Amino acid sequence: MDKRFPIIGIVGAHNSGKTTFIEKVIKILKKRGYKVIAVKHDPKGKAKIDTEGKDSYRFQQAGADEVILVSPKKITTFTKTDEEMSPLEIVKKFSHLSPDIVILEGFKWYKGFDKFEVIRKEENRYLLLKDNPELKGVITDYYPYSPSFDINNPKEFVEFLIKRYTSTSPQE
Repeated sequence: MDKRFPIIGIVGAHNSGKTTFIEKVIKILKKRGYKVIAVKHDPKGKAKIDTEGKDSYRFQQAGADEVILVSPKKITTFTKTDEEMSPLEIVKKFSHLSPDIVILEGFKWYKGFDKFEVIRKEENRYLLLKDNPELKGVITDYYPYSPSFDINNPKEFVEFLIKRYTSTSPQE
């Protein structure tokens, strides 16, 4: 994929509401016809992606470098890598789409893309990326930052994304 595409990251502490917010943003973008790629970071490798005992799991355990699980409307791949890749490398290598936007969840310490931190009042903490120049906004229900986006109004954030990161109409 040689085409450049906008990449943004939604970051925050564990259980801050990142996934829920991203899910809402994706639904709004998809309803408007945008092609969206979402990439989730699992820095500790603890996410359950396959079930022990199932065929794809057994193929991985047997040492396959890549396992491809094919269903009528979905293809899932499990690929071993020698080293951790940057989000841009991951999308370039593993996606066959030309997205209107790529939304990353996590990858807060990686460089090279704009980040938006989720922080809620109940967390009672400071921004993780307060002094990071890649922090471009905060998604919050209270935190004073400019710009800030209401965590309970993902439509507002989508409008910002469309104006700032995508063309005003989706690709054909």
